[in-house]
Amino acid sequence: MKTDAEAAPRRVKPGNGLRLLRRLIQLAFLLIFVVLFARIRYGLSPAFSDVFFRLDPLVFVVTSIATRTLLLTGLLSLVVVVATLLFGRFFCGFVCPLGTTIDLAGAVLKRRSSRATGWRRGKFFTLILLIVAAAAGASFLGFLDPLAILSRSLALVFYPVTSHFAGLVSIVRPAVFTETILALATLLVILGLGCAAPRFWCRNLCPLGGLLGFLAKFSILKFSFRGDCRTCGLCERACPTGAIDSAHRKVDAAECIGCLACLHACPDRVIAYAASPAPQPVDVGRREALVALGSGLVAAPLARSVVHARLQGRLLRPPGAIPEPDFLNACIRCGRCMKACPTNGLQPAVLESGFDGLWTPRLVPRIGACEKNCNLCGQVCPTGAIRNLPLEEKTYARIGTAVVDRSRCLAWEQNRACLVCDEACPYNAIDSRNETTLGTTLGRPFVNEEACVGCGLCESRCPVDGPAAIQVFAMAADRKRTGWYKTPGKERLRSCGEEPQEDIPSGFIQEES
Repeated sequence: MKTDAEAAPRRVKPGNGLRLLRRLIQLAFLLIFVVLFARIRYGLSPAFSDVFFRLDPLVFVVTSIATRTLLLTGLLSLVVVVATLLFGRFFCGFVCPLGTTIDLAGAVLKRRSSRATGWRRGKFFTLILLIVAAAAGASFLGFLDPLAILSRSLALVFYPVTSHFAGLVSIVRPAVFTETILALATLLVILGLGCAAPRFWCRNLCPLGGLLGFLAKFSILKFSFRGDCRTCGLCERACPTGAIDSAHRKVDAAECIGCLACLHACPDRVIAYAASPAPQPVDVGRREALVALGSGLVAAPLARSVVHARLQGRLLRPPGAIPEPDFLNACIRCGRCMKACPTNGLQPAVLESGFDGLWTPRLVPRIGACEKNCNLCGQVCPTGAIRNLPLEEKTYARIGTAVVDRSRCLAWEQNRACLVCDEACPYNAIDSRNETTLGTTLGRPFVNEEACVGCGLCESRCPVDGPAAIQVFAMAADRKRTGWYKTPGKERLRSCGEEPQEDIPSGFIQEES
């Protein structure tokens, strides 16, 4: 015997054209996101490259709370907030590039029915956890924000791979192998969850979806049943987020992403998108809310208590990076600064600054120094974790101090003429002075600690195999949240020069402030 749905006369699907239009809009926004990311490179203006992050209200809310400062660049996200209050959770269904990537992966993966709804309150759990942890002094936004996840995956995985096959850079980077695998694994898990249910991440775990879903409860326009329904269940089975309860003729605005699948599936056109100003009840769950609250309070100090692998004071942040506690709260681990670095010197950290420092940028001078004529990392940072300093001002932002290891230096240890570090230094912070050792007089390098800014060019050019004979340590790093780095004293020192002082012993370790 045929069911009512099978016996129903075939009609022209009203949602066909709209679904096609939606898919084109999704692909357009994904393409824009990728193109803006690809344009982040030396020699090109990064204007508007962070527009998606500026539109992300989750970045605005969590970063402002964590840094105790209003994120002015995030005020544009109020446009998305107002639009969500008008049209519902459209950002997830039309704009979000990770959501589009999940849809593309879902078209390839064999997935189960959309009835496998999972734990839909999970996204509210992660949202509360992020906000509470930020208020407690630790930001985990970079681990859960969908835009940061996709941007980091592009920066650490897809860009190096495509660059390798294009012959631009080498893909063999042992220093970042662990971080790259972790970034790839995170993305693959999110995409693979689509095997359990369509848009599993969006419906159950995404904190941005939780924030927009909460706002969508109060939206003016909503999908709802507007006629007699035969309860065939076609719309409910077609909904990728489990927003429809056809038995009770309800559409949950917090779950609906406006994908139009229900309009396409309904043979009787009883579902409509119309004004419904009455807010729907918000059901976050008291128990889940309390667990999320407690988890956020515990997670903040726990992340900071994880053992740090300091690498003997070798944690070098980009020039213009704000003080470390604020930096960890402001950085969303998007990887844009690493993509922008023309020397490839900026690499993702592992545990050099604790668990909450994972994927944050650190300079590895042996791979690439900080280019004197580049301030792109500050320009592309969407949250101000790296200040957007003028080019000249950036050259005065000290990130560390170079130290000569005399036991490895060719001039000191082997009495061989070598002036590579002296010739490489763009700040005249290294001088070769004649020193007599074991009866041999030879020019040997000395570092002027006052003039050195820790750019690492000397370390990257050192001809010694293995670890360089001159290395940059995070000693005397100058990191400010506000104010200028260029001072009359520094300017006078750079213009007139000063006799170099004795090098700090290579075993000296000083934690950065």
